[in-house]
Amino acid sequence: MVSTERILANELERRASFRVEQATQLYADQLSRVLARRTAELQLLGEMARAEIRVEHWRDQMQRLKASSGSYVWIGVTNAYGQVEAATDGLLEGVSIATRGVYVNGKEGLWFGSLHPPVALVEPLRNTGRSVPAALADIAMPVLDANGDQRGVLASHLDAGYFETLRQNVLGPLDARRLLTLALVDREGRVLLGERPNVSESEWRALFAEPGGSSRALQDANNETYLLSRSPIQPTDSALRTDWQVVGSQPLSAALAPVRQFERGLLVWGGLTTLLLGFAGFAASRHLSRPYSESEQSLREQGEVLSAVINSASDAVISVGLDGRITLFNPAAARIFGHPAGSMMGQPLDVLLPPVHRSQHMGYLQRFAESQATTRPMGVGRVTGLHASGHMLELEASISQITVRGNKVLTAILRDVTERVRGERALAQSRLELSELTHRLLQQEKQTTRKLAQTLHDQLGQTLGAIRLTFDSLQGQLLPSLPHKVQERAVKLGEMIETANAEVRQALVELRPPLLDESGLQVALENEVQVRARDAETVALCARVSSSAAGVRWPADVEYAAFMVAREALANAVLHAQASKVIIDVDGTPGRLRLCVTDDGKGLSPDLAAGRPGHLGIVGMRERALAIGARMEAKGSPNGGTVISLTWQAKPDAPGTATSHARP
Repeated sequence: MVSTERILANELERRASFRVEQATQLYADQLSRVLARRTAELQLLGEMARAEIRVEHWRDQMQRLKASSGSYVWIGVTNAYGQVEAATDGLLEGVSIATRGVYVNGKEGLWFGSLHPPVALVEPLRNTGRSVPAALADIAMPVLDANGDQRGVLASHLDAGYFETLRQNVLGPLDARRLLTLALVDREGRVLLGERPNVSESEWRALFAEPGGSSRALQDANNETYLLSRSPIQPTDSALRTDWQVVGSQPLSAALAPVRQFERGLLVWGGLTTLLLGFAGFAASRHLSRPYSESEQSLREQGEVLSAVINSASDAVISVGLDGRITLFNPAAARIFGHPAGSMMGQPLDVLLPPVHRSQHMGYLQRFAESQATTRPMGVGRVTGLHASGHMLELEASISQITVRGNKVLTAILRDVTERVRGERALAQSRLELSELTHRLLQQEKQTTRKLAQTLHDQLGQTLGAIRLTFDSLQGQLLPSLPHKVQERAVKLGEMIETANAEVRQALVELRPPLLDESGLQVALENEVQVRARDAETVALCARVSSSAAGVRWPADVEYAAFMVAREALANAVLHAQASKVIIDVDGTPGRLRLCVTDDGKGLSPDLAAGRPGHLGIVGMRERALAIGARMEAKGSPNGGTVISLTWQAKPDAPGTATSHARP
């Protein structure tokens, strides 16, 4: 039991550390993408300077760019002397920013400035009725004319509140965070957004001395263990560089809150002693019920042996007559029930029973005593007793009846299993809480994925579409008059825009299973097979649906979990199993679902069926099944290959769990 508790605690600690690391990397990745995207937008806008565009057109394009994202507070372009020529909402136009860091550093090349208070924009924003952000981050770069000479600086201010919104979205709902925090910090460890974990300054510095992407566990002054992970912000495919980093932390006690300390000290089964006692009692009962012809000395010796066996037994032995009064109460019974053995002789059995059972036990005794058999064991059953202190006892009982000198005597052998029952209940409760935690994490994953997909579609996708339209418009108006090299760069830029659009569409497919919500599991799996087939030319992929499952729609959580298990199993088979054929079978009814992914690859050894260290594929599939109350199995096929199966059965008290619709 102790070993099981330790293994479970270690596994949950490992998973908690992984989730802290995952949240840290997700926030850092989102910030990296945002900064890379803002930089690309401004670089594209800066190319307009080469075409001698009018100030009004400059302002119009910057206004459109600002409207495309809530992260922009102000965008402006200056002349070579630092005077703002055009800006969003006309703010600061005609004002010199030659002494500002955004201009001074922007003249030297692409520059990123960390969070700072909004100094120059406070009054202009207030005068126009706009809200003033608490802090700004800057991106600036030089702009060149058609001859390649520097003609000014393109500058932008980003709202720190936008980065805070991203942080809150990654953390998720407050009731699901379990004290998980994310902090945006600079190279020196100063916190820009979020909260710093409660660790010492030396440990905080040591975390930043390690390579980027590191994770560790630290203790605070109160010996509270914190799980920490650090991830640098590195905009990919961009020349922009920043010293920002993300630090995630969570107290280990909060991460392991679902785990309760199991009850220890389960009683060791005295199996051999019980068998010996039962045999001795049975033999003695049979012996005493027969007419005896042995000598009085032999009977005395037999009685002494029997008394010694009963008194030394580790289980309680209690005998009562048909009147319900106690005639035998051994020392083990005194220890278990807390009553002195001598004081219990002749007492009614009621004192050992909970009040709720006292009115019924005499009827039970009479019915058992009326049995036609001379000796009739009742077998082992679970009963409830009452300790002298008033607390309840859980007991395993074996009851028999014998006849002594014409009088029936009922004897019970009782074993105290109170601690074991408490341990079983604690284990069941822990499993229930772990299942609930897994279900909540699955729900949080779905919400986060849906928000991320919506952000990609509504923001990045819309921005790329606007860039495509703007680029096509500029290309039609200006391309013929531009130098040959600029035309080549314009063609290359158009190809990059198309590639970005395709990557966004693919990311949406990966994040949000196509057709799953609208058309159901079966159509989504068929579409997944078709998509995978284009990249797995040497592997034959097939999705089959039984006649009983055709057109059936299961609950949304069940369909989502089954699809993600099938996707993971299909990807593993295509990438790692060296298979030539993979088949997905779907069978079931509105109240039942069985999904099987079978391949003819190199197979899965039994020691890897529970998952490999560092590889969470099978573990993740099993957790998704657990979250919906299903069973997932991974095993090798007798004919070679691997079979991944998921079986879900609706609970009897959950009507309407699935529906059946005709397939379109």
